[in-house]
Amino acid sequence: MNKDNLHTLIDRYEENYYYLNGFGPNEKFKYYAVKGFRDIWFSEEARTMPFSQMFDEATKNSSIMINNRMITPTKGIVKMAEQRPKEVESLFRDLLFAPYGSIDELQKHMDEFLERIEEIRVELFPRYYRYKQERHAASCYLSFIAPQEHYIYRFSDAEEFAVHVEFEKDLGAGSWFKLANYYEMADEIVKALREHDSLLEKYEKLLKGNDAYYYDESLHIMAFDLMYCCRCYNFYGDMQYIPKKKNLETYTAEQLQEKARQERKAKIDEIDQRIRDLEIQMDQFQDISLIGVEVTQQEYGTGMIIEQDGSKITVRFAGKTMKYVINRKYVRRPRFEDDENIVDVFTEMDEIKEQKKQLETQKRILLR
Repeated sequence: MNKDNLHTLIDRYEENYYYLNGFGPNEKFKYYAVKGFRDIWFSEEARTMPFSQMFDEATKNSSIMINNRMITPTKGIVKMAEQRPKEVESLFRDLLFAPYGSIDELQKHMDEFLERIEEIRVELFPRYYRYKQERHAASCYLSFIAPQEHYIYRFSDAEEFAVHVEFEKDLGAGSWFKLANYYEMADEIVKALREHDSLLEKYEKLLKGNDAYYYDESLHIMAFDLMYCCRCYNFYGDMQYIPKKKNLETYTAEQLQEKARQERKAKIDEIDQRIRDLEIQMDQFQDISLIGVEVTQQEYGTGMIIEQDGSKITVRFAGKTMKYVINRKYVRRPRFEDDENIVDVFTEMDEIKEQKKQLETQKRILLR
């Protein structure tokens, strides 16, 4: 990948950032769409809604992101779900959103979802091509559910970006599409975005703490937004690049395999070192015991901690035993005499554990 071109495009994106997301076309609607979808999908009310109604309400803020003059996939899902509610819902929950062990497996889920939902469309609405689902729509559904795992994909934006940054692997199209290659390129984009501190400061100032938008710490939405804006607002300009065909011809299959092996080994080594560093940090928490410590809780009064597993505690109150997690994000937890310091310590411990867990997951995937 041409890193100079990549960082130049990020610089041009940053130079226009406030215009794009405020005074101009307001491209931050992508974060608004994700927030709107998640607010409905994960709500208590959604459990009692028919799937067609729930999906319709969840995607109200995202129609401009998925639909266009030619196709209206979100409306198609609603119409199909009205007649085949269980089957359509199952295709989402049990297939498209099912756990996956690799990106190749995820692509199989996506492709099967698209194939089976198309069969339903043809059967119910054979004359309504506008209801057809495609990869962009499926990638949006995935990203709405788990934006920290997935990337929004659209062929025209991704392909042109790959050409201008001289991405070494072919993304493909149609039956030759390679989701793993696209995710690899998107990962590289995120890595580069994290090197632009001033852009991240603008992003945080714009969206963090704003309840109307989803604040995406993974930067996966921003990676798509970068590709989209580069094409839509012609940030490429007169950028010089090696034509894709010539660029790909310089890589033999053996070179690509060896390059991938070396990169995978380097990533595993880096992950191992980061895990060791976290384990060293964890040592300071090993001997902290809260058993026998008295606490107070607004609803149950004074109690005593009788069991502890890390930040998870069991408290015995008068006539009642309750379990809690000592972490800043849990507001109904009991209070300690030195509450702020204790909660800070155990919140930090949980954050380190979560970092370690994520690294171990990444390593397992690389070792497959």
